[in-house]
Amino acid sequence: MKKRLMSCGNLLPLIVLVLVVAACNGIPQFRELSENYGSSESSSDGKNYLLLKRERIIDRMGFDQPVEAGSILLPEGWKMDGGITWKSINECRGEIVQQEITITSPDREIEFKFYPVRSFVYSDDASFRELIQVGANSGGCQVAEPFDASDYARQFARDELGADIENVRTDREREAALRSMNEKLNSQSRGQSIATTAETTFVNGDLKFGDGREGIAQIGVTQYTTQQPNYLSGGSMTHSSTMVFYNTVVRFPPERRDEALKITGLIVTSSRTNPVWNDAKTDFLTKLGNMEHAGRMERIRLVGEQSRAYARERDRAMDENMRSWERRQASDDASHQRYIRSIREVEVWRDSSGQPVELTSGYKYGYSRPDGSYILTDDSRFDPAIEFKQNWEKMEKIPD
Repeated sequence: MKKRLMSCGNLLPLIVLVLVVAACNGIPQFRELSENYGSSESSSDGKNYLLLKRERIIDRMGFDQPVEAGSILLPEGWKMDGGITWKSINECRGEIVQQEITITSPDREIEFKFYPVRSFVYSDDASFRELIQVGANSGGCQVAEPFDASDYARQFARDELGADIENVRTDREREAALRSMNEKLNSQSRGQSIATTAETTFVNGDLKFGDGREGIAQIGVTQYTTQQPNYLSGGSMTHSSTMVFYNTVVRFPPERRDEALKITGLIVTSSRTNPVWNDAKTDFLTKLGNMEHAGRMERIRLVGEQSRAYARERDRAMDENMRSWERRQASDDASHQRYIRSIREVEVWRDSSGQPVELTSGYKYGYSRPDGSYILTDDSRFDPAIEFKQNWEKMEKIPD
């Protein structure tokens, strides 16, 4: 019985990490986020163009060398802090790999933050609940009855943000996009002696802070419920693992709400995950799930094909060539692409490498560099190659 419990539980971190990758790779957040960011009419610094640069998300703990886990496209002057951290395998398995990132405007008045994954466990069997409480006291997952995204949003705003939250509403587009993952897991689980079901909820809520600023929280929660025979007392028992797999907050002065919404849209739609890093991380967690003993976490070493693949990616960066994994869109599925574009109202350009790239709509002219930087403008006389004395190539807009 013990081994069966462990094998089921160890699947959960992998499932959650898949959901996190999906969440950060461009599934729409709010319909308001389809508004264009950085239009020339509202430029606060008087520039007649928008310069976008990629900021790298670095994992300095999991590997024997710093590795780029992903990247985000930001306007010039915006700052990103944070990255990827790893916990010990003796701690909560669902929280081993953590991404915590804070993005701020040049004047620090607007702040966007990715909060780390949280994992909670529970059992309706009192004896088993005592065991998991002992684990929680030793650094394992905290014990809590199952909850949905709405419940967590209210608790998080009150206890961790010190903010009031109102207008908590279901994000139906996000829930629909993730429903297929849940259905696949539920289908695979049917008919097994230990059956696991998954249900995801997603909400957006409006925040008010004590300093007068406002905000918007986006929270995604998945409940995993496992039923199995109770070999000690007879009958069955139910275990649950509740994952807060997506939690972002943007704060802003009330008069800059539109600007904050637009930068949020840019951040989430431009997020990319490095597949080399993701494969190495997933391989480690898979092996960890098969371990029957606890010990200190060894640093992952890039070996064999993983090492060669990462070296190729790094060489491309040194040559100032845009990485293919950053050119790729959130999904290769054509129907998903059409769905995303219809919500976000983005436009597709062909960059200097000949590859298509999605950028915020509303601009007449676009330019790109091989390092993944872009400039959008409405000024036909503006030439970044002359302005910056750099190699900028004009992009062409791809018709729908």
